[in-house]
Amino acid sequence: MGKIKRVLVLDDEEMILDLVTDIFQLIGFEVVPVTNAKAAIEEFQKAKGEGQPFDLVLFDMTLPGDMDGATVLKEIRKIDPDIKAIVSSGYSQEELKSKAGETGFDAAVPKPYSITLLKETVEELLTK
Repeated sequence: MGKIKRVLVLDDEEMILDLVTDIFQLIGFEVVPVTNAKAAIEEFQKAKGEGQPFDLVLFDMTLPGDMDGATVLKEIRKIDPDIKAIVSSGYSQEELKSKAGETGFDAAVPKPYSITLLKETVEELLTK
């Protein structure tokens, strides 16, 4: 059996963070949940420095403050240009896919989360 995959999840809503953490744990991931952009960047750097890099990140597109999910991803890609990234939001699937492409995300998953869609998206990304 391979090593457990790690995911960094960024969402400013605790309830959503708890839900997506549960979903990722159900599909066998180690999850590090964070509620703000600064914490996401710090956790990503720390994990890489400790030799425990993330396999995937899932960021909410809209966050309070001056950094949205796309801006956080730009900072993360400076640390690891090859990180697989999923954007999440309440936008429609079409809008979200369009925004994902424009902002450098590899995939998009709309809220509310579908366990099946999230699992399929993650599997597709990690087997590319």
